[in-house]
Amino acid sequence: MDKKRSDWKKKAITALMSVFILASFAAAVSSVVTNLASAQAEAEARCPLDLELRFGRIDLPVCYDTTTREIIFTIENGITVDIEGVIINAIGINKAVSFEDNAVLVSKTAAYTGRLAYDSRDAGVIRLLKITPKIKMNEIEVICLEQSITIGNVRPCA
Repeated sequence: MDKKRSDWKKKAITALMSVFILASFAAAVSSVVTNLASAQAEAEARCPLDLELRFGRIDLPVCYDTTTREIIFTIENGITVDIEGVIINAIGINKAVSFEDNAVLVSKTAAYTGRLAYDSRDAGVIRLLKITPKIKMNEIEVICLEQSITIGNVRPCA
């Protein structure tokens, strides 16, 4: 009996155990590689569509109303896809201010006139206004940085 116990202690791992260990290791490595590849793809994501977003074709598409302290802007969407939100960066003399507005919904070939609270006493006169569109593709929100529109020297509204 004593001999059986000593033989049992000296045996190596079985083939079944080695397969289980190798499969676990392969699953862990593939999970790490998949997560890294997914993060890299999201970091390098670009807007796959040409949105044709532009400022409104009117005399004053962007202006600053000094009485209500609001930036008033008009944007027009192209024929490709609906815009489902914007990120607005207003760069003033003293500081830059960023706003994210998911309530901005601009359907295809439509125009949108928005109002945005901005205090020029704090941030200074607006030197540059940049509007970045957001769209949804396959229920995933995509921010189209390369299709931002900018306008400089925002004038007071008449």
